[in-house]
Amino acid sequence: MGSTEEDLMESAPQVHSIDSDMSAPSIRIGGELKNEIYGYGLALADVSAEPDRAYWEWRIKILNPSGDIPSLLFGVSNKRNAKFYQILSESTVPPEKHGTKFMCDIPNLKDGDVVGVAMQQSEIPMIQLYLNGECQYDSKVPKFRGTVFPAIYIPQSEPTISAVFLYREDQFIHGPPSQGYECLIAERSLM
Repeated sequence: MGSTEEDLMESAPQVHSIDSDMSAPSIRIGGELKNEIYGYGLALADVSAEPDRAYWEWRIKILNPSGDIPSLLFGVSNKRNAKFYQILSESTVPPEKHGTKFMCDIPNLKDGDVVGVAMQQSEIPMIQLYLNGECQYDSKVPKFRGTVFPAIYIPQSEPTISAVFLYREDQFIHGPPSQGYECLIAERSLM
């Protein structure tokens, strides 16, 4: 029995990247899978966080370690566009408030640290952060609504910080805190 096109689509690994259209203009995207960010500001993935329980990770790189490492924000954000960033650039809103309402900070990160984001839409807290596999009990988002996208906020600073977005089970360094979490998958049309 031959494989159908649908079977092949099901078995092919999903490939997601950082969405340049939804990310701050100060974010640069690199890496073979376009899943590594450089620069500063808000960066969003190109896939919405649809499953009831989803999990993904960010691997942190400190490119020139010197001085204090600022806190980074992790979580989700609503869809953004160039107009959003233009309006904010003309406002008095502090940069760390640019679309980070559903995000929490992790202070004192080191080169190689991995931040896991566990999202569950039916339980409270809705987002819980993990640092190198350990729950960060003070880093949680209690509730949100609507379509959201995995997001990270990197403040402008020295040293230079980059982050790699890990979204598939074969990429995870620590993995979800318990069974029942799904990897991020693109929405599928019903035809």
